[in-house]
Amino acid sequence: MRKASSPTENGIDRLIRQHLPQLRKPGVLTVRPGFEIANHQLTGKSAIVATVHTKTSDLAPRDRLPTRIAGTPVDVREATPHQRLRAHDPAAAALAQTFGRPEDIDPDWPLERELPSGQLLTAKNSQQQRALQRHAVRQPAVVRDLAARKGKPQIPYVPAPNQPLKSVQTTATITAHVSPDAGFLQLTRFLQGTTKSLVIGMYDFTSGPILQLFENVLVVPKTLQMVLDSPSLNETANQSDAETVTELNNAMGARAKIVRALTRGDKFAADWMFPSAYHIKVIVRDGTAFWLSSGNLNNSNQPDPALPPPKTEDRDWHVIIEDPGLAKLFAAYLDQDFQSAAAHQAVPDPVIAEALAVANAKVAAETNPTPAPTKAAPSNFAPKVFSQIPVTVTPLLTPDPGPAPAAGEYVTTMTKLIASAKRRLYVQLQYIESSSGPGDYESLLQAIADRVAAGVEVRLIENGRFGEKWAEKMKQSGVDLTANIFMQPNVHNKGFVIDSSTVVVSSQNFSPQGVRQNRDAGVIIESPEVAQYFENIFLSDLASRAKPFVAPQARPAATRRSSPRKVPRRRARKPR
Repeated sequence: MRKASSPTENGIDRLIRQHLPQLRKPGVLTVRPGFEIANHQLTGKSAIVATVHTKTSDLAPRDRLPTRIAGTPVDVREATPHQRLRAHDPAAAALAQTFGRPEDIDPDWPLERELPSGQLLTAKNSQQQRALQRHAVRQPAVVRDLAARKGKPQIPYVPAPNQPLKSVQTTATITAHVSPDAGFLQLTRFLQGTTKSLVIGMYDFTSGPILQLFENVLVVPKTLQMVLDSPSLNETANQSDAETVTELNNAMGARAKIVRALTRGDKFAADWMFPSAYHIKVIVRDGTAFWLSSGNLNNSNQPDPALPPPKTEDRDWHVIIEDPGLAKLFAAYLDQDFQSAAAHQAVPDPVIAEALAVANAKVAAETNPTPAPTKAAPSNFAPKVFSQIPVTVTPLLTPDPGPAPAAGEYVTTMTKLIASAKRRLYVQLQYIESSSGPGDYESLLQAIADRVAAGVEVRLIENGRFGEKWAEKMKQSGVDLTANIFMQPNVHNKGFVIDSSTVVVSSQNFSPQGVRQNRDAGVIIESPEVAQYFENIFLSDLASRAKPFVAPQARPAATRRSSPRKVPRRRARKPR
């Protein structure tokens, strides 16, 4: 499954340079070597990838790009908001990317060329690099602050003392549920059961209905302790994370203790512990139960069914585990995060805060209106409560060290778990970054490839919006899993089912920083009953919502003969 860099990349780049006049068309922003994707499926053909500001069929013949050059397909892609902004304001685009959400980061394409100049984007004499130099002269304060922020001091990660991350055999009550079907309602019931306190680690909290729920539940004398990140605004947000903090502080006063996470880009953090995100989604209630999810406290991950649907409603998996021992373990780690962050808070620099706000506004202005959601097959998966079942639960935390600290607890444990799959390995992730060379992240992807080679039924579902770019990158370098990838709209999940007996519910994205360095949390639940609940939902998504990334004619013969396992569709009961 390992694949070296494509031998045709340099050849296609030569072809591009030889035929630049044919590619200099109105609206064309960049060209690069890549792979043809037709109707969101990889055809297996190397291609010239041309990024255009807006795709349209209403073009004069002289303004159209050729369909082929010297026999090589020309694949026309509509630019992302970042790519559009980069073409005329590269400084704002770079700022938004530097401090943006991890899923919005683009792969590195070393041979990508700007048009009309034809220069590599990274070349000193390219239009982009000259614009960045002019920006540095016009706004030196912003450039200096950005340089200082990139050089912000890193402090060591501190785990909870005397809290080893080991498997726990226990008897617990577990409520398994998913979004958009039941996430908001089950979260509501969980929060309404609060009698004393909530201890929280959260990436994003921008849902107005959930904020109102917090204010209704956390009445005197109940308390709140929270570590919160400060990502760019979610497209379904009712308010910013900063406004959420202000509202909770105003409503609760001294009963609310909220600090901002120690990430490198967070304007509220004087130092950093996590490079790009405090990406965890955990709520501990009264020290006896906890809610753990792949989804944030926002409207796309936890849509309120009583309100009009937001722009997107994401597939997310959640568990509520009622077990005092495990709840106290997660509370101890969240409390340690709180103590570490509280000692390194900062007053935001207004210059960089304003520059970042302007950059994010410019990205938003380049975004096309969200199209009406495509009608999908009905999904009504009721939550299921597994009362007092014997179960083995293993906590998964990053960036905690594992037995071999260089690999980390998550990578070590997940590599071993993936390697244990004998019959089936089902994975649903927001995206899978391609690997860039030998290392523990590549080893994690290789563990999946090894299961494919061993004849295990491997199905990988990704969100096409974020996964497609990285899946194409897999064809150029690293471990190639594209033959087993399916794309599904609106997936935010980070879940695994192994051999119908073990399930992983987590917040870790599959990227080097997601599996090693950012703060994330998950649980491995060894229980056939719980695993099969999530497996049935995975298979429903695979059958009714997902599409193979590799077109049938481009897939290996063995893969074409293999089809997803069918399971009887059971009518889900509505929760009472």
